[in-house]
Amino acid sequence: MIVWVHGFDWEAYTRYVMPAFKDWLLEANTAPLYQLYSQTLCAREEQFLPPALYSSRTWTRAQSFVAQLPQGAHTRREYQILCNAETFTSLSDRYVHHHPPQLYPNSDALRSIWGALIAEYCQVSFTLPREAAHEGEMERKPEELSAKQMTDQGEILSLLYAAGLGALAGESSQPPATQSKPFVNNQLDSEEEEEEWTNRGGTSRAWHGTHIGKYPTTLHLRGWLAGISIRALALFELLACGRRQLPFGYRSGELYEDTIGYLTPDEVVQFAQCLRHAQAPDPLLAQLDYTKFRHQQNSRQEFRMLDEVLPAHATALLTVTRMAAQYHLGLLCRI
Repeated sequence: MIVWVHGFDWEAYTRYVMPAFKDWLLEANTAPLYQLYSQTLCAREEQFLPPALYSSRTWTRAQSFVAQLPQGAHTRREYQILCNAETFTSLSDRYVHHHPPQLYPNSDALRSIWGALIAEYCQVSFTLPREAAHEGEMERKPEELSAKQMTDQGEILSLLYAAGLGALAGESSQPPATQSKPFVNNQLDSEEEEEEWTNRGGTSRAWHGTHIGKYPTTLHLRGWLAGISIRALALFELLACGRRQLPFGYRSGELYEDTIGYLTPDEVVQFAQCLRHAQAPDPLLAQLDYTKFRHQQNSRQEFRMLDEVLPAHATALLTVTRMAAQYHLGLLCRI
C-alpha cells in the first residue's frame, strides 16, 4: 500500500461538501449534493455502465442506504455533528473520544461519494510533473550519486553482512564527506508500485499527490517525528496512521474510499511550527540504515524497532507540510 499526501482545501470542504451532506441526511434534500457529485470523475465514469448495471451505481446504492437511516432525535443530532466539519473534527481523535459521531453502519457507497467529492473539489496536488523531475536529474553534478549507485551500495552492504563482515559493512554505510546528496524526486519507486496504482484506478499523476513511501515506512516517519516533537508525532498520527475518525469511515486500497486522515489548516500550521528546524535524513543513509536493520533482524546481533530506522521520505513530508502551511491549506492522506 502506497501512502500519498495532498493539499486539502478546507474552505471548499466546510462551505460546500459537508453542508450538502447535511441537507441530504437531515432534510432529505439531495439536490445540492447531487449537483456536486454529478461533476465528479466517479459519476462520469459510471455513466458508461450498461442499463443492466444501473442499480450498482454508487449514487443509486447511496440513496437506498440513506433512505433506510433512522431519523430519531438522537440520530439527527448525530448527523448534525457529523456534517459540521469543525465540530466533527474536534471530536474525531479516536484516542480521546471513544465514540466519535458516525453512521451505524457505514456505507461504502456513501463513503465513495464523499471521497469522490474530496478528490474533485478539495484535493490539491504538490507533485511536480515527471518532466520537471527528469530535468532536475539531468542537471545533477557528475559527483552526485545516482539512483543506480545507491542500489549498488545497498547490494554491497547486503553481501558484506551475508559474509559476516558486519564491521566493514558499518564502515561502508558512511558515504565520503566530499559526496553530495543524491538527487531525490517524488516519483514512484518501482514499476510494481506504478502497476499497483494503475490497478486501483489511478488515471493521473497529478491526482495521486506526494509519495511518502509504502505504509510500513510510516513507522520510520513516526519514530523520527517522536524525536523532534510529541505534538508532531500526534499530528502525523491524525494524518496518516488512522488516529482520526472520518465521517464515513475508511477502507484501504479502494478508490474514493482510501482517505485515512486529514489535518486542518490550523493543525498544519502547528505541524510546520514543530518541524521548523527539522532536517530530513539523507535518503542514502536511510536506505543503508534499513538494510542494516534487516540484517540485524536476521542475525539478532542488536535489538532495534522498525520505528528507529531512519525515514527515506522525510524530505517529501517536510516539503508538503511547509507548502500547505504557506498557502493555508490542510493536508489529506490516502493509502
